[in-house]
Amino acid sequence: MKNLPLEHYHSFARKAVIFLNAAKTTNEIKNRRVGSEEVAYYLLSHAVELSIKAVAFKETGQEPLRIHDKEELAEQYKKECNFSEIEIEIIKKLKNLNEGPGGLRYDNNPVGSFLPSTFNGGVLIVERLLEKFE
Repeated sequence: MKNLPLEHYHSFARKAVIFLNAAKTTNEIKNRRVGSEEVAYYLLSHAVELSIKAVAFKETGQEPLRIHDKEELAEQYKKECNFSEIEIEIIKKLKNLNEGPGGLRYDNNPVGSFLPSTFNGGVLIVERLLEKFE
């Protein structure tokens, strides 16, 4: 992914870049603290949602669905985003970690584990989708 100025991106894509960069920074080993994975995965999960919406808007010319369910968004815009089955599975894992009222922002019990492969896969998904704006 190129390091373009934020002004280069449409609003959904711009916010996806911001949340992705924050997730990566929070997840860096030197920045990790007890519980920081919850913040990093929340930020990444939101970056996934916003990048799907950005591509959906770009490809359809219409405002995307006003929902936060990443799995539903991924299924709805699978063609526009050209998702593989592996990417859909990663999105489901991120969604499950962020389940419950308020997701990882509140004291819920995440479903699943904070695996590096899930984080890295999520980053790759967002970066691939944002390449459509470069």
